[in-house]
Amino acid sequence: MKNTCKYLNLPITMFAKSLRIISLLVVCFVCFSNAQGQPKKRFKGKPIEVGLTAGASNYMGELTPFIAFNETKPMGGIICRFNYSDFITLRGNALFGQIAGDDKNYTDVAERYKRNLNFKSNIIEFSGTLEWNLMGFEETQRFNPGSPFLFIGLGVFKFNPMTQFNYDPAIHTTAAYGDIAKHDGQWIELQPLSTEGQETTKFNDRKRYSLTQVTIPLGVGYKKQFDDVWAWGVELGFRKTFTDYLDDISTTYVDPQITGGSNTGLSAALADRTVELGNPNLVNDYGSEERLGAARGNDANRDWYLFFNFTLTRKITGGKQTCFQF
Repeated sequence: MKNTCKYLNLPITMFAKSLRIISLLVVCFVCFSNAQGQPKKRFKGKPIEVGLTAGASNYMGELTPFIAFNETKPMGGIICRFNYSDFITLRGNALFGQIAGDDKNYTDVAERYKRNLNFKSNIIEFSGTLEWNLMGFEETQRFNPGSPFLFIGLGVFKFNPMTQFNYDPAIHTTAAYGDIAKHDGQWIELQPLSTEGQETTKFNDRKRYSLTQVTIPLGVGYKKQFDDVWAWGVELGFRKTFTDYLDDISTTYVDPQITGGSNTGLSAALADRTVELGNPNLVNDYGSEERLGAARGNDANRDWYLFFNFTLTRKITGGKQTCFQF
């Protein structure tokens, strides 16, 4: 105490003395409010987090121009985050989801009901995204424990549209379709069937679409710390794709004699399913002039899929707690 008094009695101005006292009080206040009787701790460095995500998936395309809740399917996956700064987070995703669509869900739209097509597909996505934390995000409960964020990135995904074939001997006659009864009840992969004449002599400009495609994930979310280790989040992410064949529908009906290769009969049965409705007012002969060349889809628009999901992450490295040093 003697040394302190000697120091304070140095010839300094009243202003400087007041400033020194105020600074000392501020330091004491910060230490007290954060330490709460214990040594103050903080996160030093930016950690890496890993965790799980789960939620719902959907798609928008020829069979579902807008989000249809009755076609919602589950999704899930693994995520990894690196918090580069309070405002920028780098993230990797390994995700799995399902998408589906069915014209039967739109009985009030005559043309869609008449088309009578449907599909389902698994989605496997690997992507990297950049999250912009709008309010700043510090992965500790004591500072900025939560923030909304926007994200955008680049990824690759794999899909495989399928549909279930239901054999009807009154419709799928051997003379018209060949021996396809053996496929009754099976889920059939549509891409190998060239249902729109892909890579046939007449339509060699229609290339068989790849089942592996590039996607651009973009969306919005919110994340918040449970404590200094665990964090939760919720987000809505849209996936822009560069294909119109998530549902195997894009262009026009073609002559069934040129589709499908060795599976011509099965391809014809699944390319035009109007006859399955059993309503003579809706049914046209597949080979008639009014069916050939008619629009089956709209190739001017690309398909989208989307995820609405929750996340739970935990720090696995970095963010070590150390005492303040003054």
